Amino acid sequence: MTGGAGDGAMFAYVAVAVAFLLAGVAAGVALMLRSQRRRDRRFREAQAALHASEDRLRWAVEATSEIVWDWDLVQDTIYHPCWAQTYGFPEERTPRTGKELASFIHPEDMPRFHAEMSKAAAGAQESFEVEHRALTGSGDWMWMNGRGRVVARDVGGKATRIVGTCTDVTERKRMLARLQIADRMASIGTLAAGVAHEINNPLAYVIGNLAYSLQRLEPLVARPEGQRGTGGDATETVRACLAALREAEAGAERVRDIVRDVKLFSRAGEEARTPVPVAPVLHAALALAGNEIRHRARVALEVGDVPPVLGNESRLSQVFLNLLVNAAQSIPEGHADRNVIRVVARRSGDGAVTVEVHDTGCGIAPESRKRIFDPFFTTKAAGFGTGLGLSICHGIVTALGGEIEVESEVGKGSTFRVTLPAAAAPAAEAPRPAPPPPQRARRRARILVVDDEPLFCRMVERALGGEHDVVALTDAREALRRVRAGERYDALLTDLAMPVLSGMALHDEIARVDPGLAERTLFATGGAFTPLTTEFVARHAGRVLEKPLGAGALREAVAGVLERAPLALDPPAA
Repeated sequence: MTGGAGDGAMFAYVAVAVAFLLAGVAAGVALMLRSQRRRDRRFREAQAALHASEDRLRWAVEATSEIVWDWDLVQDTIYHPCWAQTYGFPEERTPRTGKELASFIHPEDMPRFHAEMSKAAAGAQESFEVEHRALTGSGDWMWMNGRGRVVARDVGGKATRIVGTCTDVTERKRMLARLQIADRMASIGTLAAGVAHEINNPLAYVIGNLAYSLQRLEPLVARPEGQRGTGGDATETVRACLAALREAEAGAERVRDIVRDVKLFSRAGEEARTPVPVAPVLHAALALAGNEIRHRARVALEVGDVPPVLGNESRLSQVFLNLLVNAAQSIPEGHADRNVIRVVARRSGDGAVTVEVHDTGCGIAPESRKRIFDPFFTTKAAGFGTGLGLSICHGIVTALGGEIEVESEVGKGSTFRVTLPAAAAPAAEAPRPAPPPPQRARRRARILVVDDEPLFCRMVERALGGEHDVVALTDAREALRRVRAGERYDALLTDLAMPVLSGMALHDEIARVDPGLAERTLFATGGAFTPLTTEFVARHAGRVLEKPLGAGALREAVAGVLERAPLALDPPAA
């Protein structure tokens, strides 16, 4: 009994232990299962996230305008999914290796592309960037900007994988080229002012000497026959010379007018709005565009009784010049008798002023008319237009509160219509004071002339020498030395632009030594085309003489200066 009872107890203990063991195993298995399920769930979540990330990356690659590429250098395989779409090739033409890719890069650009790639692959640099031309499905070349970065290297430091992008920069390259042309055009405009200055110097003494010669020859012809003493042949010779001199004077004045128009067109930085008469601006633009027009069309100008417009003379000249040149270039050369460019200025119904430029040229297609005022858009052949002219016109006109529009028909010509606000009518002038009593007769004055152009000095000597004593110098430093030494002069005529010591600096120095002479100074200039000179001219506007100037204008200016102050050599009043 006792042994049986012990065996039963032992069995019970064993049974309990087994039960506990089984329970532990079951719990462990359950825990393992729960852990596995958690791992499976995390794996599935990670896999879903990976798929979502891959989808986002694929969508981004497909949506971008750039080509994203991945180049395995070990296997020489390239992955760039958008290549065919970007370059316009069928999908099967997509290059899969570096050798295949090389055939699509312009031969002239391949050495540079290969050199940059090699430096990155060898470890000389981690990234590279190179512009190159790539072949398109249409057979044209497009400019691409390739960027790459090494993302993996072997133990020896040699690149095994490079990733990067290629960006289409064709339009940017075209825009840069056009901007460079525009910059050259701006430079030409800047140089025009300097050219005008150089032309005006010889024109100054040409016109002055012609006027002097005419003045001396005309009395010979006007004398009675018996007093000439030179015979009829000499008289005829003098008359012929007079006719030639008059023609020369007219030609020189024509050049002067052209220079004035060039200076008007080339002025920079002037944005002030003032009342601007329309007719002179149109005449100036037609004069500048004359060479473009004369072989293509006749010009018909109709300027009615129009008020001045509120604007800027230089900017308006640019607008009308661009429109006239465009009109001329729309007409083929060789049939000027069959074509006409008609310029009409008239009042608008609302009190504004409208200027129309009509041409009988090729006209503008409807699809192009929508874009003609866009920057860099042009219908002209390469090298014959930057696409900036009409855009600049549009900007100027709208900035002045006006409008510009176009009507055109292919094969029949175009009409550009510019409407500008009229300037306000000037206030009624106050009654002018009675003229001052006649000035007393003045004796000869002593005039100091300073100009680095010797022939201009000689012209002034001839023009003023009959009435005054003229001391002409070509070195401003010598003039300043004489004034500092105590020499007295009744008036000073100096050029503004001179080497070493300018007329502005000379005036400032003389103001310290002889303030009275500084007040009796006239300034001659062939053109103020620097900010400093422009500011100086504006400050002394009443005493600035524009070259070229005739002898009569020179004498009047000197007389005006002398009347404003007593002569330096006059005795003091009692």
